[in-house]
Amino acid sequence: MKQKNLEIYYDNETDILEIFIGEPAESYFDEIDDDLFEGRDEKTNELKGFKIFNLVKRGGMKDIRIPLPANVKIEGVD
Repeated sequence: MKQKNLEIYYDNETDILEIFIGEPAESYFDEIDDDLFEGRDEKTNELKGFKIFNLVKRGGMKDIRIPLPANVKIEGVD
């Protein structure tokens, strides 16, 4: 399996957590639970990420469980 990057962004003004998997691509997002959206590549339907709205209102990260189909390697940024 090809290694994929995992990028995570949080915007505290809008209370949205975004998780991107692999290389950027034109994607569509479907709501899979309240305030939880799954993004898929428009051409290949490959999973590209998630958007979580109202993260703090939902209780923060302690209540978020997202199964990732990709191998994740976390490295420090120099």
